[in-house]
Amino acid sequence: MNIFFVHPSARSRFPEPPMGLASLIIIALRKNCKVAFYDEDKHNKSFVYEDIIREFNPDIIAVSFMTSQFAFARNLIDRAKRIKPDLPVIVGGVHAAALPEDTMLDLGNVNYLCYGEGEKTFDGFVDYMSGSKRVEEIKGLVFRRNGEIVKNTLMPLLSADELNKLQMPAWDVIYKHGVYTSALTYWNKIVPVFPVITARGCPYHCTFCDEGTIWKRILREREIDAVINEVKYLHKKWGAGHFNILDDTFTLKPKRVIEFCDKLLENNLTINWRCTAKVGTVTPEMLSYMKKAGCKMIAYGVESGDQQILNLIMKKQTLEQVKDAFRITKEAGIMSFALCMVGNIGEDFESVKKTARFVSELNADLFSCAIMTPYPGSENFEVCKKNGWILHYDWDKWVPTPINIREFVPVSRTDKMDRHLMLKSYYYLSRKFLISKLVRRYGKLFFVNPRFYYNEIITRLKSAGLHGFTRHMLRLFGIAK
Repeated sequence: MNIFFVHPSARSRFPEPPMGLASLIIIALRKNCKVAFYDEDKHNKSFVYEDIIREFNPDIIAVSFMTSQFAFARNLIDRAKRIKPDLPVIVGGVHAAALPEDTMLDLGNVNYLCYGEGEKTFDGFVDYMSGSKRVEEIKGLVFRRNGEIVKNTLMPLLSADELNKLQMPAWDVIYKHGVYTSALTYWNKIVPVFPVITARGCPYHCTFCDEGTIWKRILREREIDAVINEVKYLHKKWGAGHFNILDDTFTLKPKRVIEFCDKLLENNLTINWRCTAKVGTVTPEMLSYMKKAGCKMIAYGVESGDQQILNLIMKKQTLEQVKDAFRITKEAGIMSFALCMVGNIGEDFESVKKTARFVSELNADLFSCAIMTPYPGSENFEVCKKNGWILHYDWDKWVPTPINIREFVPVSRTDKMDRHLMLKSYYYLSRKFLISKLVRRYGKLFFVNPRFYYNEIITRLKSAGLHGFTRHMLRLFGIAK
């Protein structure tokens, strides 16, 4: 059986390897299937998508996508069906998991859908396609029958023991046509960067987050030795020197973080890495170990500088904890990244001003701002939908920033902000930290750095167009509304 795994465009100049597909590919290989892999952002300049389909002649096409990739996924599926009208298509990913029936209705060319954690469902689906299982037996699968959409019961999550028994993702397939690269914020170079996950799930209940859609906010940890072996393999086979740890919150358990760092050092793995952490979980001792083991940057979800808003969005942190985390991170010699958001439910423009004042006190090395986007599967989605606040369902424009979108419109309004105030808040906060951001990224003389012009102007012109880019810049500098 030939299975074609497809990852639609994420509009990224520096795409990241699709971890979900990588774990499914290894299942297909274990079942003696032949596989091909196509990443639209990475491979479209080197390969013609239709040529791969004709040459590989797949029996199944498997597509995984997020909400903002919806239109790209539909386009790739439709193009495949024009070549092979009877080609079975299965889709998965967080959007499909959050809205399974709607996704099947919206994507008329899709035959099957996985709406939970994918490994066991996909394993059963391959058995069904080979004739050894009935479709009704496969938990977590949605399918069409006589014009109706049938939804099987949900597949239970992998236990911690099952998670640790999974084989390493199929990196040889993912990197067959070259590794993925990224522009490192902590080193002024574009280099190969590799992802690794040490645990699945996050126990927190932030209202804006869709993490619970698939992983149900249940934390399951991989054995540290298994993670180290994967890092060693990527380091030896692909020369991996820079890793992104993609755990939702890597620092939940200090002893586990210290064990990870110790084993990196014991194995003489001289690598650099970054992670995402929650304030209140980091300690000076932990950060000291992380620094020694190669951690270069930690991203913290600051979100707001107004304690009332943090309480409303169930962030479970205080402003003092935020200050302490940034202070001890700087003392440890690790770069800090402040992730902020505007337009949360209950937030007004005065709250945004508080955030600007608060973040300026943190002295973060890096800063980013996003507009609250009520992704399907999040609590915010249900609240916004119930109150009629969602402004459009043009899924491919469900992105949190206007930088790369032509004719960007915020996804929703809230009880305190309309779409115009959402944009005003975004540009107000972004403008406050624009110069410091450019200086940290490109140096004090950023205006004579060629990378500044390529990344901030040429690349954005290509994606947003002249009109969109001009409007973005006028808003950013406060010249236009």
